[in-house]
Amino acid sequence: MAEDILIVKAGAERIQHLEPLWKVLHSRHLEVDPGLPGIPIRSQEEAWDGRRRLYAAWLAEQDAFLLIAEQRGRPVGYALTHLHEADESWDTRGRFGVLESLSVLPELRHRGVGRRLMSAVYDELRRLKVAVLDIGVVATNESARRFYERQGFAPWLIHYLGVIPGPGG
Repeated sequence: MAEDILIVKAGAERIQHLEPLWKVLHSRHLEVDPGLPGIPIRSQEEAWDGRRRLYAAWLAEQDAFLLIAEQRGRPVGYALTHLHEADESWDTRGRFGVLESLSVLPELRHRGVGRRLMSAVYDELRRLKVAVLDIGVVATNESARRFYERQGFAPWLIHYLGVIPGPGG
């Protein structure tokens, strides 16, 4: 299991340590690519550049946090969460968390690292008095969907992505 894994809270100063873990997640996105017509997946370098900027912006927000799973000082997984204002339609009991990324190295998957990261996310959200968490998953990533459903989550919103049809389309 993940007995030798330490979960540490970090800030924007650790973003550069996430690059290999983001690229693992990006590779997973390539594996489960829903095949959106006219919308290719970006290269890993381009994807990391954009994600790195987003991480810096999110971690500059009040109460956002980064949790890194380390094995003997080496990052092997992470979770990045920030907060969103209360939803207009659903009673989210005030602000709610948004899990933007959860990634674990492939060789450590199914060994409890993801569950440990999620438990630490829950602990941090409870500390912030946040009771609801939103998690986005690529629709065709069945293993991620099962993981979050086992955690008690259910599909909420369905987002559609496509190229805008031409005139008259």
